[in-house]
Amino acid sequence: MKVICIHHRLAGFTSHHFNEAHGFGQEFARRGKRFVLLVNAHAPAPIVAELKAHAVLEDPTFRMEWSYEERSSRFVTMLHKKVDGRLRANDCVLLTISTQLEAHALTRWLQELPLRKKPWIVILFVSDRWNRSGPDEYDRQIGEFRTLKATISSLAPEDARRVILFATTDLLAQELTDLLGTNVDVAPMPLPYGDPQSYSSSNREPHLPRVVILGGTRPEKGSHLIPDIVEACRSHVQTEFVVHLTNSTLTAEEFEKLAMIENQPDVTVIRHPMTLPEYNAALNDADIALFPYEVIPYRKRGSGVFAEAVAFSKPVVVTRGTWMAEQIESGRAAGTIFDDLQPDSIARAIARCITDLESLQQSAQALSSAWRRTASLSAFVDLMETQIALRSQDDKPTRRSWWRR
Repeated sequence: MKVICIHHRLAGFTSHHFNEAHGFGQEFARRGKRFVLLVNAHAPAPIVAELKAHAVLEDPTFRMEWSYEERSSRFVTMLHKKVDGRLRANDCVLLTISTQLEAHALTRWLQELPLRKKPWIVILFVSDRWNRSGPDEYDRQIGEFRTLKATISSLAPEDARRVILFATTDLLAQELTDLLGTNVDVAPMPLPYGDPQSYSSSNREPHLPRVVILGGTRPEKGSHLIPDIVEACRSHVQTEFVVHLTNSTLTAEEFEKLAMIENQPDVTVIRHPMTLPEYNAALNDADIALFPYEVIPYRKRGSGVFAEAVAFSKPVVVTRGTWMAEQIESGRAAGTIFDDLQPDSIARAIARCITDLESLQQSAQALSSAWRRTASLSAFVDLMETQIALRSQDDKPTRRSWWRR
């Protein structure tokens, strides 16, 4: 039996899609399970080859010129065309970047499959997009959730138990449970963590504390604030910055202004999408990881870069009111918190982190092993298997569970 992973947005090294897919391939191989990875049809050939993937999928999720029903129907049709032929009963279909659109399509698809093809379906929600853009957008997306709730409610009991819903934070899981009228469990982010011992720090002379800002540049990540943060730090502390410059959703003007920091002293920029070894090496070579993220987008959602920084024993500097700040306040991560997104406030938090750097590094080192154990891709797969095992107890006595075959 096998796991079929739907990664319809994976088309390059940006975001965490590549890292996650790569990690799943290794994890399921380690567990002796077949793994089939389906990615975007436009993914570059070298990436497809490295992942041993099948580049066959399209992504209608955000094609807003189509109605919710049209986008969902197109996704269902794609699943029938690209997945049905690979499917046997009790396989596991896994989708880890779901919105209400993908969840709706998967549940409709499950209803339409014959009994001999019915899989387990594992759906992971990672963000609350409906809470970000005002009342009109909220109402539109809540209407879509009502449609999803009705579809879930219409599932036969045999089908309903096959749909396993997860979210990556407590607040997000609770809101989705309320929206859908069915239980949504909290799950770890499915992130693989490299071994820091494999990425020895570069041989440099005694240096200023190094602050890294990694990941794609977006407004909600405070990327447009970085030039002013760098400038504000000069009044409070001596430090150097490493900034990853791969634009996601900044305007051309905002990105042009951001890119000019390359001319600043003690600033290094990385302009290309990094491979996994390059990314891990950049993170491992840092002293501090900075996250000037907005509160509303990151109150109920996690951050993959943050999780990786904690796993790599890095002190972090984050915005109060975010999920990331909650991790520091609960003692799961080490670092400092700033109260608002004013560059001077952020600079002061960086300065506090540098002042206490030695003790914060010791705390970060002590916390990283527990984080790796409980907030990782392996922990996610453990939970997934546990949920399937519990739901399989309702099977007929002659049926064997998928992971024992």
